[in-house]
Amino acid sequence: MSHENVDLFLRVADAINAREVPDALIAPDFHIENIVTAVSDKTYHGAAGAREWLSDTFDAFAEGARYEVEEIVADGDDFVVARIALVGSGARSGAPLQLRFVTAAWYSDGKAMRAASYANRHEALKAVGLEE
Repeated sequence: MSHENVDLFLRVADAINAREVPDALIAPDFHIENIVTAVSDKTYHGAAGAREWLSDTFDAFAEGARYEVEEIVADGDDFVVARIALVGSGARSGAPLQLRFVTAAWYSDGKAMRAASYANRHEALKAVGLEE
């Protein structure tokens, strides 16, 4: 188990909730793949891409929406897999919104290298080389 990577994952989650992208935690060639979310199917690159992802993701939500880490599913020398919920209300409708997905994030030298969102636990675990 890599507690360093779990700590980094949780620090990034806190930054997301503060609507910040800490350059010190993001590798220059970082990318986010939204393999399955209702928000976007786009791939975002670098710290600028992470900021764009943050904006695109939370634009659908009213102020106060949260990025919640519900469970750390697995972690290893270079990855963390976690069940995530985006919770809030619609920016226009005010209706309650909740999106759930499983994220795999990869790390190297204390920086996030890549993140990808999956529909379920099985797909995310397979992406990091683990099978259920």
